Amino acid sequence: MKEYVGLLLIAITLCCVSAGEISLDRHSRIVNGLNAANTPYNAYVLYLNSANSGFFGGGSLISDRHVLTAAQNIAGFVRWEVGLGSTVFGQLNIQISSQAVAHPSFNMANRANDIGFIVLPQPIVFTALISPIQLPIQGRNLPYENEEGMIVGFGFNSVGGQVRSDFLKVGYQRVISDSRCVGIYQITLPNHFCAEDSVMRSNVCNGDLGAGFVVSDRRIDTLVGVASLITASCDSTSPTGYTRVSQYRQWIRDNTGV
Repeated sequence: MKEYVGLLLIAITLCCVSAGEISLDRHSRIVNGLNAANTPYNAYVLYLNSANSGFFGGGSLISDRHVLTAAQNIAGFVRWEVGLGSTVFGQLNIQISSQAVAHPSFNMANRANDIGFIVLPQPIVFTALISPIQLPIQGRNLPYENEEGMIVGFGFNSVGGQVRSDFLKVGYQRVISDSRCVGIYQITLPNHFCAEDSVMRSNVCNGDLGAGFVVSDRRIDTLVGVASLITASCDSTSPTGYTRVSQYRQWIRDNTGV
C-alpha cells in the first residue's frame, strides 16, 4: 500500500464500469501484493454518477459512520457502495450511501486537497472484522521520510494481470524524499508525500485510489496517507503519491467529529 517519462495523472476511465457490470472483473489494484490478514478498517468503494456508471476505489473506516477516501472518488458522483468486513471479496458487507463530502478546495488537475469522506447510512457495529483506524494526533506531521507503511486492496498480482484477486492483498512501501516526489508529480507540499517498495515492487493501481497508507505510530496502526497519484500505467516501479492526512486533521474533526 523511480523516474517517469511523460507522466499523466491517472486516467480514471481505465477503471470505468457500468452499474450492471459490478459482478464482472474489476480493474487493476495492489500490484505484487501478498494475501492480507484481517484489516478491519479497509473499505472497498464503488462510486457511481447520475448515469449509474462509475469507478472502483478504496477507503478507510474512521468512525461508525465515516469512510475516509480521496476527493476524486467523491466529486461528480452521487452514490457509493462501501464494502467492509472481509479479506474475501465475495464476503464483503455492503452499505449504499448517497452522502459524501469532498474537501472544498479539491483540484482535480493536480490532486491538491484530494481528501474527503463517505457518510454511511447506518452506524457500523464494530467487530473483530470491522473497526476504525486511528488518525494522526493533531500536530504530528506523519509520515517521516523512509518510514514504512502498509497498503491494502483487492488487486492483480502483477502489472498487466487480467483477473482480480478474490483475496485482499497487502504491500509495504517506504516514504521517499519530498524533492524526489516533486520531481515525479505536480504535488503540493507538505500536503502530499510519495512512497515506494524497492524490494517487492508492490504498488497501488487504478482501482485502489483512495486507499490508506498506514504506519505504526507509538505501536498503534495509524492512517497517515490517502492514495491520490499514480502513473498512467500504474507500473510497479513508480512511487505512489498520497494525500498527507495530518495536514487535514482539523478539517476532518470539524466535519466528522473524529
